[in-house]
Amino acid sequence: FCTVCTNRTFNTKYGVVCRLTHEVAAFENSCPDYIEDEKEVRIEGQKVETEISEKKTTINKGRNALFIVAGLYVIVGIVEGFFIEGHDILYAIIDWFAAAVFVGFGVWAFYRPYLALIFGLSFYGLLILLLFAVDPTTIFNGIIWKVFIIYALVSGIKTAKTEEVNRKRVSDDILDQL
Repeated sequence: FCTVCTNRTFNTKYGVVCRLTHEVAAFENSCPDYIEDEKEVRIEGQKVETEISEKKTTINKGRNALFIVAGLYVIVGIVEGFFIEGHDILYAIIDWFAAAVFVGFGVWAFYRPYLALIFGLSFYGLLILLLFAVDPTTIFNGIIWKVFIIYALVSGIKTAKTEEVNRKRVSDDILDQL
């Protein structure tokens, strides 16, 4: 309330205080002296919208990373199954299965981004480790892609976690009011 009230002022010790009492707000649900500062309300609304947009963008980057990995596995499957001598369709099927798993995680991330991104990162890490066990030189193949994908997934996980905690807090607050 006080941050968007025309009766606010700033105290270096306490922050935003009431200009009438020069104290931190002591009211429960409403203040009899509250006068809404429309400009500040609009600015606060824009800040909230920007923050929400940035969080959605970060989560979307993580989700998109899952779809990018899926696409790469489809392409690798086509190349391995049809163009590399000595490889047969089994290699392609394995790659396409991995692609399907990543697509599944990407779709799940629309509903439960935190868990989907964690599982996606774990599966991606497991595949990297399995390929490393088969051929240690694969750890360096596509290192820029790997770093980009891991960064996008980790950033998405962090943001999705804070969103999940905030959603739970709001839910708990609503239940407390009942």
